[in-house]
Amino acid sequence: MAFMTRISNNMIYGQNLQRLSTLQTQLNKTQLHISANTRILTPADDPVGAARALDLKQGKSMNTQFASNRGDAKDALNLQESILSNFGDRVQNIHTLLVSAGNAAYAEDQLRVTADEIRAIRDELVGYANTRDATGNYLFSGNQVGTQPFDQTAAGKVTYKGDDGRRFLQVDAARQMPVTDSGKTLFMGIKGTTASTVTPSRNDLMIDVDIKDETKLGDYTYKVTFTGDSPVSSYILERAKVSYNGDGSVKMPAYPADYTQIDADGNAPPVNPPLPAVPGTYPYTSTEKNIMEVDIDGIRFSITNEVSDGDTVDITPGKPVRNDIFAYINEAIDLLEGTSLKSDGASTNLALGLEALLANMASGLDQILTARGSAGTRLKELDALNTSGTDKDLLYTESISELEDLDYYKAISDLYMQQTTLQAAQQSFMMIQGMSLFNMM
Repeated sequence: MAFMTRISNNMIYGQNLQRLSTLQTQLNKTQLHISANTRILTPADDPVGAARALDLKQGKSMNTQFASNRGDAKDALNLQESILSNFGDRVQNIHTLLVSAGNAAYAEDQLRVTADEIRAIRDELVGYANTRDATGNYLFSGNQVGTQPFDQTAAGKVTYKGDDGRRFLQVDAARQMPVTDSGKTLFMGIKGTTASTVTPSRNDLMIDVDIKDETKLGDYTYKVTFTGDSPVSSYILERAKVSYNGDGSVKMPAYPADYTQIDADGNAPPVNPPLPAVPGTYPYTSTEKNIMEVDIDGIRFSITNEVSDGDTVDITPGKPVRNDIFAYINEAIDLLEGTSLKSDGASTNLALGLEALLANMASGLDQILTARGSAGTRLKELDALNTSGTDKDLLYTESISELEDLDYYKAISDLYMQQTTLQAAQQSFMMIQGMSLFNMM
C-alpha cells in the first residue's frame, strides 16, 4: 500500500522559518560571547563552571574588601603612631626639665618658671590625647568614639571619659586587628611611686631614701633620734603605722604614743622578759663622714653629716601607686611651685620628689613606647597581609579567567561556520519558496 503525504506551503514556510530562527539565535549567541569576551553568559552555558566562578568572584570581592580594610587600618595605626611619637617627645621634654630642676643652684623663681613650662606641655599633651581621626572620631576614646576622652578642669586636673575598648577591623578572612588603643590603656594606670618625705630638725643633714622591695613595704613612718654630739654619737630608731587622708596624703601618727622602738633589722621589743625591753641604741659611724644607714621593711635610708645631741629626722617612704601621666605631671607642677627652699629639709624633699617623678615619667614613657611598638608590629603584619592579599587576588583572577574566558579561535571559527550555514539556509529557502507545479505546465 502506498502512502501519500501532502506538503503544504504553510508547512514549508513554517519549517524553514524555524530553521532560520534557530540558526540566527546560535549566531547571535556566538556574537554575544565574542562581544562579552566570556564563554559563560548564563548558568545554562556551563552550570558547574558558573557555580564555581560565582564562588571565586565572591572570594575575590571579599579579598578586595579586606584590602580596603587594611588600608583603613594602616591609616589609623599610622595616625596613632604619629601622635604617640609626638606625645613621647613631649614627655621626654618634661623629663629633661625635671632633671634641670634638680640643679642645686636653682632659685625658687627658676623652679616656678620650670613649672610654667611643664604646665604648657601638659596642656599640649591633653590636646594630643583628644586627637580625632579623618572621620571625626576621637582616636583614644575606646568605643565611645563620639566622646572626648580627656576632660581638663581649670585647675589642670585631667579625667578620662572614654572606655577601655579597642576598635577592630577585619583585615583578612581569619584576622580581626585592633586598630586603636584606648586612652585608658595608653595614659592611665602607669606604675609609679609617691615621693618620700623627710623632716629633719636641721637643714644641713643629708638624707637619702630608696625603695628596694615594694612587696615588703608596710605603710610605716620612721623617726631617728640622735644622742650625743659627733663624732661620739648614736641613734635610736622608732617606727609607727601611718594612715591616709581621703586625698591620699599621709596622716601622721602621734609621737611618742603611736611609735615603737625597733632595732636595725626592724625587730620590735619583745613582749615577755627576760629579753631586754628596748632594742637599744646604735652607733653613728665615724669614718670619713658621720653616717647611719638602715635597710628595713623593703627600704634603705641613710643620714649623713655631723649631728648634735637631740637631732631628729622623720622619714616617710613613698608608696607604690598607679596613676595617669597627667596626674604625675600635675604632681611635678605642684612640687616645683610649692617648694620653699628656706624651710628645713626643703632641698632634700625636692630631690626626693624629683627622683620619684623622674622614675614615674620614665615609666609613663615606657608605656607609650610599648604601645608604639605594638602599633609598629601590627603595621608590619598589615604589610605581610597586603602581599598575601595581592597574591590571592591574582589567583582568583586566574581561576575565574580559566572558567570564563572565551576561546577566540574556536568562537571565530564557530561564527564563520554559523554565518555560512545561515546564508545557505536563507538561499535554500528562497529557492524552495519559488518552486511551483504551475511552472512545470
